[in-house]
Amino acid sequence: MGKERRLVVAVGLTGGIAAGKSTTLRLFGDLGARTLSGDELVHGLYEQPAVSSRVAAHFGPEVLDQRGTVDRAQLARLVRGRPGELRWLEELTHPLVADEIGRQVAAAPGGSVVVCEVPLLFEADCKSLFDMIVTVEASAANRRRRSSHGFGLEQFEELESLQASTERRVAGSDLSFFNDGSPDELRAFVRKAYDRALQLLEGLV
Repeated sequence: MGKERRLVVAVGLTGGIAAGKSTTLRLFGDLGARTLSGDELVHGLYEQPAVSSRVAAHFGPEVLDQRGTVDRAQLARLVRGRPGELRWLEELTHPLVADEIGRQVAAAPGGSVVVCEVPLLFEADCKSLFDMIVTVEASAANRRRRSSHGFGLEQFEELESLQASTERRVAGSDLSFFNDGSPDELRAFVRKAYDRALQLLEGLV
């Protein structure tokens, strides 16, 4: 894929809940990578009338806020504990996110390393978008402690049960890191991963 994109290397970044993906994405950016957040792309989709109208038609008008865009907190309540509804939502959003990632990677300047944080990279079956895949993991205890979303244990376990396992992500990735140590260790891993991406970029010249 990289040769088709003319001197651009796309890196998919994934990992467990609260394993440190956002921090890792920021560190890639500090090194010079262009960065994309899959969560932010989804949020942008929810503001598009074509998407918000389909969500409202399925879940009801109460899922929209006063601006007519999707109320993410309300949507989360409506899909919690309802895997069929979550599956419907993912079938709507995953292809749209993949298309947007593809567009933004294609539009990146030549010589770029583009790192895309995609929490459900394996679940969405979008490995083919990337030249290299990196996963950041951590122990369940550390991830529960770090979670910035204030998940209770029950909700954390529910969300985790809907995601690919740590073993699947590690097996499907080119590089993996268990983020149970110091910030410097994570920074060193990101440097290693970025250097690997630059080597791939050099191979396209």
